[in-house]
Amino acid sequence: MHSNFHPRGWVIGALLTSFLLTSCQKDGPTEPTSPTIAAPDASVTLRIEPHIDGADLRFDSMMYITPGNLTYSVSRAEYYISRIVLHGTNATPNDTLTGPFHVSSAAPSEFFLGALPAGSYSGAELLLGLTPDLNITGGLPNTLENINMAWPEPMGGGYHFIKFEGHFLNGASSVGFAMHIGNNMNLPHANMTRSLTLDGGSGTLALRFNLNEMFRTPHDYDLVNGNYSMGSMMLMTLLKENAADAFTLAYLP
Repeated sequence: MHSNFHPRGWVIGALLTSFLLTSCQKDGPTEPTSPTIAAPDASVTLRIEPHIDGADLRFDSMMYITPGNLTYSVSRAEYYISRIVLHGTNATPNDTLTGPFHVSSAAPSEFFLGALPAGSYSGAELLLGLTPDLNITGGLPNTLENINMAWPEPMGGGYHFIKFEGHFLNGASSVGFAMHIGNNMNLPHANMTRSLTLDGGSGTLALRFNLNEMFRTPHDYDLVNGNYSMGSMMLMTLLKENAADAFTLAYLP
C-alpha cells in the first residue's frame, strides 16, 4: 500500500503549531498593574476659635468675669476677620490671607485656604472687620449673614465689624450689653507676635480670639456706663484699641 506520510511535511506542521502557540501566549492577558493614585494637594485650614480667658465660649451661661469684676454671659459673637498678614523674612504676596471670613458661632469655624508656602514667620496681623473697599453698603454678597451685619446707612453704611452681645450682673439685676463696632475709622487692627513655621504641607492655622480682651488693655472698659457702644465714637474707639492684643495664632501640622 502506498503511504501519503512525508517526514518533511510533518516537520513543517510541527513548526507551525509551535509558532501559533507561542504567538497566543504573547498576545494573551498580562498581569494587572496597580493604578497610579495622585497624592492629594497640601491644604491648610484656618480655624477661628473664640474663647474667654482660655475657657470655651458657651452661649447664655453667666460664668465669665470682666476685668472690672462683673459676671457676664454671651448671647452673640459675630464678626469678620480679613487680611491676615504673616510677617517674616520669607514673606511674599501669597502670605496674605485676604478673606473676609465671617464667624457666627460659639464653636470654632473652619475655612479651607489651599496650599501655603513653607516659611518661618515672626508673627502676624489681621483686621477685625472689613477692608474699606468692602465696607460699603452692598460691598459683600447679598447673603442673609451679610444682611444681618449691615451698618445703618444714616450712620455711614457698610457693615458691622463685630457684634458681641450678652448680659451682665449689676448688683442683683441682669443688664444687656451690645459691643458693636462699625465705620472705617474704627476698624480694629490686631497684632500677634508669636513666631510660627509653615512646612508647606497640610495643617491648621489656629486663630484664637479672646473676647474678654475687648474689655481690657489698654483701657478698662466700663460696662455699667457703656453697655451699648453703637453710635458712640468714644466707646467704639476704646473697643478698637482693646482688640489690638485679643488674638493669638499658631500652626498645627
